[in-house]
Amino acid sequence: MACSMQKSFAIVLRVFDGEAPYLQSFIDHHRSIGIDCFYVLLSPGESPLCREILEKNKISFFDVQGQRVERIWRQVKEDYVSVLDADEYLHPEVIRFASEEEFRSLQMPWRMTATLDDNGFTDAEKHFFVFPQVKSMMRTKSLTSMSLHLSGTKGDGDRLGLDVGLRFPLNHYYLRGLDDLLLKEGGVVALTGATTVGRTPVSLEGDVQADFPQFPSRHAKAAFVLKMLEVCPEVNDPYHLKIDPEMLARVLGTAQFDLREAKDRLRQSIESIVDVFSDKTIKRQHRNIERIFSDNPRRVNFQKKVIKALQKDYSKRNKGMGSES
Repeated sequence: MACSMQKSFAIVLRVFDGEAPYLQSFIDHHRSIGIDCFYVLLSPGESPLCREILEKNKISFFDVQGQRVERIWRQVKEDYVSVLDADEYLHPEVIRFASEEEFRSLQMPWRMTATLDDNGFTDAEKHFFVFPQVKSMMRTKSLTSMSLHLSGTKGDGDRLGLDVGLRFPLNHYYLRGLDDLLLKEGGVVALTGATTVGRTPVSLEGDVQADFPQFPSRHAKAAFVLKMLEVCPEVNDPYHLKIDPEMLARVLGTAQFDLREAKDRLRQSIESIVDVFSDKTIKRQHRNIERIFSDNPRRVNFQKKVIKALQKDYSKRNKGMGSES
């Protein structure tokens, strides 16, 4: 149903100092497309650099243990709200759409990209693919709960799914370079409750208790994205992205280890996992995603899909090597 009244829009954001070099870019983009207010969750007593950036931008923030978004949703006063991370950028057209239409919630898929190049985040040309994991925009007065991907709502208005949201994919810069990965590893900046999710241990053999090499799940997911992007065309990224060099220097300046060696180890880890994925698997993944969007658009758990494909390819490679010996 069309609506001509002017509406307001908000973002709920969890952030920590490891993302300080990228935070101003996130703020600038969303202000430029019509976001009226940010509700930023910080871990109590942590993230002094983020506090500095937020104060400079006159953005209020909340100290919330575990950065749990369900603690903040009743504070939101704007008409519509989305829960995002600092590497997720809303599509400009979704603001125009929500300004003209009346709906209870809207699911938006990820439009994913990644790079190991520390300058790749700001490149005008990038490779992208759309994945059916979702973030949502919700009508605030309809909220019954708030979560990272799908929040509870009730009342009148449509719950719009991926069939509509595919028009407004949310750019997800999953890996903004090795600096980004290094900062998310926790060795430079202390991790908060909201940033430990990517540290789930993964083994190629499937059993993390067994005596097999393990790595953070974030490495597997980054490797998957990089491999998927190999067969995607390079296109223009219209968003004006930037990295704050002063903030980056201040964060990395606290490291008590050799940054070059650490980044080399991270690169080797990611590239070794990339090599596990077969070209056949990646083509099949692209076809599967296309079918999901065309037949029955639905949310897919990104981590489960990645780990399952990775361990399956590893098992096949090992069997192939065993049959050759």
